[in-house]
Amino acid sequence: MKLHAPLLPLAISLIIGITLGGYLDNWSKGFYYLTPLLLISCLLRRFPRCQTVGIWGCTLVLGAMLSSMRGQQLKTKWPQELIYQEVVVTSEPVIKEKVVTFDALTAQHHRKIKCRIVRDEASEHITIGEGIQILSKVTPIHQWRQNHFDYQRYMQCHNFAGETFIRKGYWQPRAVSLEGFPLIEKARLRLLRLRHRLLLHYQQWELGSQVYGIIAAMTLGDKSQIGTELRDIYSRVGATHVLALSGMHLMIIYVVVTLFVGWWRFRTLSQMITVLAIWFFAFLTGLSPSIMRAAFMITVYALLSLGYRERMSVNTLAFTAIIMLVINPFALYDIGFQLSFAAVLAIVLINPLFTTIIPLPVLQRHRWLNIFWGLTTVSLAAQIGTAPLVAYYFGRFSTYFLLSNYLVVPLTTIILYLTLTCMVVFWWSSLQQLLVMSLSTIVSLMNLLLSHIAILPHSSIENIHLTTLQLYLIYIFIGCMWVIGSLYRKNVQNLTKC
Repeated sequence: MKLHAPLLPLAISLIIGITLGGYLDNWSKGFYYLTPLLLISCLLRRFPRCQTVGIWGCTLVLGAMLSSMRGQQLKTKWPQELIYQEVVVTSEPVIKEKVVTFDALTAQHHRKIKCRIVRDEASEHITIGEGIQILSKVTPIHQWRQNHFDYQRYMQCHNFAGETFIRKGYWQPRAVSLEGFPLIEKARLRLLRLRHRLLLHYQQWELGSQVYGIIAAMTLGDKSQIGTELRDIYSRVGATHVLALSGMHLMIIYVVVTLFVGWWRFRTLSQMITVLAIWFFAFLTGLSPSIMRAAFMITVYALLSLGYRERMSVNTLAFTAIIMLVINPFALYDIGFQLSFAAVLAIVLINPLFTTIIPLPVLQRHRWLNIFWGLTTVSLAAQIGTAPLVAYYFGRFSTYFLLSNYLVVPLTTIILYLTLTCMVVFWWSSLQQLLVMSLSTIVSLMNLLLSHIAILPHSSIENIHLTTLQLYLIYIFIGCMWVIGSLYRKNVQNLTKC
């Protein structure tokens, strides 16, 4: 058994460094450790193994410096009194019972803050990309914990520097210039405005609230319209992954674009267009950690396909993690980031162990068995990778996850293709109406089936309490089982050859 992933130790070193970044009170002090480590690594060229260890040490220190730097950037000294500020709304406002909540960027320092405005008729009509002037007191993110969920760290993961409560009459619409904003924020805001227009287009289809919420989440990453009850149903049956845009959704986009440009003679140009389309969609849907991970991996997948190399591996996953953590070190603490990487790592490593249970000739002779077995093994592998984290953060284990995946994976694929088709045939109203009716029926059917699964006896094991040590021990046990399974698989393959 040999795991060829030279970037994996670097990714692990970077992760360890990020976790230690809190002990570095000033990121520049990291140079006291980084400089001698770099010099020692350069002097150890005749001793490759020692030099490799030195490089790992440099990566660890770099991770600590990046983490400390990001923490210092997010620490903002806000005035203690009410102040006027111009902000730009950067998320779809969520209307609650008494308040309207949304994310915003301040025009002066481009700091991201969480805003809560007292609900009234005017605040209900605030839209994404709109500029407003507020009179309020901005405070640092407050500390709040539930089980293992750390609210303050969660907000830091998403680059929030503060939060504010705005009273009725203490705000007004104001045209805010984007001239001083970073280029990437300008692009992101423009695409989010486009997403808002697409969501308005969805609303013109006159879908039910539950159907609209599911379609908006699956296709454009807006989960704000999914009710608490429906969200809990998906959570109980282990199907929340279809609501969070991830690799499955982007691979469908990849396949669709490839169908149009894949036949071109200029493979490099066709892959570039495909990658641009993937990143356009990623920005359009808000650049969540799971969608960023998927976009990076598909980009690497597309580039490696030009050289006909192994496209999906642990090394590719490690490279993606390094890039994402260098961009945002606090992404490490995001639950979506952890679940996304745990699922893909488990699929890459554990799925091959399952696929050998049924001989390949049998699968090749029976196409539907091959599809069914592939869905089963991928679901099992992903569940093994993510179940400990789900139990750790949410205290829950879904016992019917396989049954749910047999339903939601094919239905989600159909829903995504149907939604895309509905958007394309906007000029043919009668056909679009027919497709929208079919789409609504399929989504309603999926919700109904999942709600029936959710009420089955013992559909979800609740109130699981794992300590951090227990979480680590579970993953160590899974790693040991993977080593044993890999050795057994290798021995079986050797015996088969003999």
